[in-house]
Amino acid sequence: MRTPGRKQPAPQGDGLITSLSVRRGRADRTILGLDGVSEVELASVLVERAGLHTGALLTEETRERLLREDEPYRARSRALHILALRDRSRREVETRLRDLGFSQETIADTSAWLGSLGYLDDGRFAERYAEEKLRAGWGPRRISAELLRKGVARPLVEDALAAEGSNAQAVVEGTEAIMLLVRRRFGSQFAIDPDGAERRMAGYLARRGYDWETIGQVARKLRAESGGEGVFP
Repeated sequence: MRTPGRKQPAPQGDGLITSLSVRRGRADRTILGLDGVSEVELASVLVERAGLHTGALLTEETRERLLREDEPYRARSRALHILALRDRSRREVETRLRDLGFSQETIADTSAWLGSLGYLDDGRFAERYAEEKLRAGWGPRRISAELLRKGVARPLVEDALAAEGSNAQAVVEGTEAIMLLVRRRFGSQFAIDPDGAERRMAGYLARRGYDWETIGQVARKLRAESGGEGVFP
């Protein structure tokens, strides 16, 4: 039997419970030692509910039933671990749980549970993502494309970009970041071959999601710094 969210297969056959121990740092998970040679991990609440104790016989039928009942607990545990690393969109979490082998019903229930706790919020995720990437020098089109790829609904993406577009500090930091980047990458080229440097820079910024108005502003600044005239009016 494949146990979603576990790296090792569950033991087969009946087994005598030879030890019970709480997983280190996780009081909600209990590890059952069987016959001193194998282990099964279950939600502590299920262990208590089933009245399991050292010396009791755990039949294969009971173990299989408990593992099925444990799936929602495992899914929640894994989802919380995924979100502890960094904030994610709802689709990202659901995709990760699917890759781990959880059923669609369990994934849907886990997603709803996370949402009810405020741990999954695509609107908040989009705003934070847009702010972070804007400050890092990403263009709005690239930010939009990445958020859509992560499964965020287009209206939420548009709202996030509109909100960050009015965030003066983020805009200033983003402009400074992109100017620093293009100066480092193309500054010396502008002094030698301004026309060629401008074309290469324009393509580079376009791929990063910047519109032509912004690209033109950057080109004019670099042209002015190098003392040349550009193609952008």
